[in-house]
Amino acid sequence: MHSRKVNAFITAFFSALIIIPGSGHSLTLQEAVLAASVYDSEISAARNAQRADSQKRLQGFASLLPVVSLNGSYTKQDQPKATYAAGVTRHNYSLNLTQPLFDIAKYAAWKRGDAIANYADVALMLAEQKLITSVAEAYFHVIYQREVLTSAINAKSAYGKQLNQTQVALQVGEGTRLERDEAQANYDRAVADEIAAKNDLEEAGMIFSRLTGRNPDEIQPIALSCVMRFPVSDDFKALQQQAGQHNLQVRAALFQLEQTKADLIAAHGAHLPVVTLQAGYGTNWSKAEDSNILDTVFGTTSKTRSSSIGINVSIPLFAGGSQISQSIEAVRRREQGRDLLEDARRKARQETQSAWLKLKNGQSQYLAEKKALASAKNKVNSTSYGRKVGLRTIIDELNAEQEYYKTLQTLAKVQYDYLNARLKLSMETGELDYSRLAQYRCAADNKTPRLIKQGR
Repeated sequence: MHSRKVNAFITAFFSALIIIPGSGHSLTLQEAVLAASVYDSEISAARNAQRADSQKRLQGFASLLPVVSLNGSYTKQDQPKATYAAGVTRHNYSLNLTQPLFDIAKYAAWKRGDAIANYADVALMLAEQKLITSVAEAYFHVIYQREVLTSAINAKSAYGKQLNQTQVALQVGEGTRLERDEAQANYDRAVADEIAAKNDLEEAGMIFSRLTGRNPDEIQPIALSCVMRFPVSDDFKALQQQAGQHNLQVRAALFQLEQTKADLIAAHGAHLPVVTLQAGYGTNWSKAEDSNILDTVFGTTSKTRSSSIGINVSIPLFAGGSQISQSIEAVRRREQGRDLLEDARRKARQETQSAWLKLKNGQSQYLAEKKALASAKNKVNSTSYGRKVGLRTIIDELNAEQEYYKTLQTLAKVQYDYLNARLKLSMETGELDYSRLAQYRCAADNKTPRLIKQGR
């Protein structure tokens, strides 16, 4: 729960800075999450829900404490024709105390309130984790779609030059119609890809703005080689064990199980006696107006004090079988909670293994795609040279360029998947919080045309 309070403090501290966008300021992932924590209405609702449910702990404990009440009354009686007590004023007060001595139901209410409050804390942490994940995915998606758009623009430019060359060559009789048509097809495809990439980037930006209230143009690119320097454990068994203990879904299921245990205690307690201490002190006044001898005889005017203390015992004998039925229901609910807890642990372990495999495979695939991109670039250069010396045709050069831009987009997708897998692994092991996002502060060189910079 301490990390939640730290996150709340950081959010409050930086909120004044985050909500005022700066004109040329690059927005890091940490800043985007902080902006979302102030802007997003869903996380605000989750905070209010947590504050409300946290009162259950106090309410449950209060049922174990004594109840003290002060009662009083004032009455005036007027009987003009009565032989006595023609006018009587009465007033009284009483101070009463009730203290449960043995009441399993109240103890169970305390335990249940404590479990509900703990679950509320975890529910808020889950909401914060969901917000971090949503913002990070939107942040990464904007970067990825920028990369796709940049690749599409470069491809269209290259294919446009090739199309002009083939048209000129066809006019002077040095080219063929087949080469011109091939270049035209590649150019038209690149134009369509650019339109689709612009639409996808605009949609990704809208999602990011909806979550954070910030301009997606402020997002800074990320150097993946820098992110990869942060180590990830090779022992996925240890990561699975960590997920089984610290995964937030597991912790939520654990506190839900605690609630069912409290309900079971309450159901069993319904078969037991309830012992209560009761004490009271009070005074009664009665005063007759224009009293006579009859008022004196019958005590119309009087003042009495009373005090009492005792123990009340209530023993349940028969309730039509409802209490037995409630006990059976509570046992089944507890077993259901245990099954759900085990299911949450199994899912956490499975998702951790899946994220770990994607992360490790992503590292290998990233290195392989970098080599493939370098090879594709060399092939473009060699094919271009080969066409100049008559060993390759313009169609060969077009195919080489097409393969290069396809590899470029594949590399961008690999980087996007790697970032999401790293985020997913942190979430499943219960480590995803604001401080973890510092790993993504590695900014790429702004001079590079690549929006997700490759390692050098």
